[in-house]
Amino acid sequence: MATVAYIEGFEKLRLLDAAIDQSRHSVLITDADLDDGPRIVYVNAGFEQMTGYAADEVLGKTPRLLQGPRTSRVILDRLRAALDAGEMFDGEAINYRKDGSTYVVRWHISPVYADDAPERITHYVSLQQDVTAERERDEQLRLLSTALEVSGDPVLITDPEGTITYVNAAFEELMGYSRRDVLGANPRRFRSGSHDDAFYRGMWESLERGETFRGEFVNRRRDGSLIHLEQTITPVLDDHGEISHYVALGKDVTDRVRMEDEIRRVANTDWLTGVANRLSLGNTLEAEIERSQRYGRPLSLIMFDLDHFKAVNDRYGHDAGDEVLKALAKTVSAELRDADTLGRWGGEEFIILVPETRLVGATAMAEKLRQAVAAMSVPGVPGVTASFGVAERASGDSAKLLARRADEAMYQAKRAGRDRVVAL
Repeated sequence: MATVAYIEGFEKLRLLDAAIDQSRHSVLITDADLDDGPRIVYVNAGFEQMTGYAADEVLGKTPRLLQGPRTSRVILDRLRAALDAGEMFDGEAINYRKDGSTYVVRWHISPVYADDAPERITHYVSLQQDVTAERERDEQLRLLSTALEVSGDPVLITDPEGTITYVNAAFEELMGYSRRDVLGANPRRFRSGSHDDAFYRGMWESLERGETFRGEFVNRRRDGSLIHLEQTITPVLDDHGEISHYVALGKDVTDRVRMEDEIRRVANTDWLTGVANRLSLGNTLEAEIERSQRYGRPLSLIMFDLDHFKAVNDRYGHDAGDEVLKALAKTVSAELRDADTLGRWGGEEFIILVPETRLVGATAMAEKLRQAVAAMSVPGVPGVTASFGVAERASGDSAKLLARRADEAMYQAKRAGRDRVVAL
């Protein structure tokens, strides 16, 4: 029986030795001489593979030959304190390989006590794992997280259902929401109503195909103001090729949009009165003529001119004349429909495009406007009136011909005594 037990015990030791030697993890065993420094008495194949040292190159030597220059002094002090106390120790260090390269190692060191003296430590067993790749990934993630956080552009991340899981500091500053306000919410809360359902439908169709979507969003800040964002939204795939997140990188282009709007406004607006200028008015007239011809719809034109405007400038000064022109544009604009277009044709001469309106209707409108102008009050300038000419587009009329007929009607009104409406 003793022989059988011995054989069984030997077999268990053989299997244990094989298991340790074939382990993917590094195993290192030292003696317990802490005064002169513990000496290596065993290393497995995993140790040789991880460090580049063969067993016969390290047996009898101190593990300090592996110690790298950036190992924390705090870690080493904690290690020595644990060994002195006979306790297990877990920690990480930066070690040298034989070729001089460094690697990050995770230690788990356990004391081994003598069978005949449980209080006496005979060896230390160190299980070591190379975690260099893991720490490099951690560092990359840390750098990426830092880059996102310090970016001056807003970043928003959602899960596949569109629930917000992250926003950066720039998002908080631009949108006026704290993270606490938006985490767990849906980006729908930022919609301003500037985009229709087709816009968002197209966005989701692209994203669900795994494609990046780029577009300009008009969103609403917490204070109700609008912000224009150029956004790039990218699906992030997991290891199985399924969408795990959406990352939205934005750029605030509100100032640029406002500047472009202002440039367009200046290019198309009369600087004094704020109505369409001659260039814009001419383009609109051409477009309305084409539409009227294509669909056979009526189109009328009203042209009017202030009476005795030169006398106003001569008697009251050009500043007073400018105030009259501004008051005239404001008074007439207030009486028009949304479809009508008022523009300054030049000097004290104005044109109104009246789509979907026959001559009789445009003439009635002109009479209403004439009365409104005559009733207008301009401080320091009494008795302002205007003469109106009305013309309806005839078959084959160009913009020039239609404007010429309206101009002729207006001058007939002036020759007939001014402050009246003439239709041709």
